[in-house]
Amino acid sequence: MEILVFSLNAIFVYLFSDWIIRKLEEKRGAALKYRQLVFFVVFLTLVMLTFQIMKSIFSAV
Repeated sequence: MEILVFSLNAIFVYLFSDWIIRKLEEKRGAALKYRQLVFFVVFLTLVMLTFQIMKSIFSAV
C-alpha cells in the first residue's frame, strides 16, 4: 500500500513541478535559461517535503 501511495505522490509532484515551471515561464514571457536546473530544484524541494510528511503519517499509523 505504501509503495502505491509513494508512487502516486511522485507522479503528482512531477506534474505539479512541471505546472509551476510553465506558470513561471508564462509570467516571465520567455523560457527559463536553466529550465532543467530550476525544475530539478522545484522537484527536489517538493519531493523532500511531501515524502517527509508521508513518512510521518505512515509512522504514526
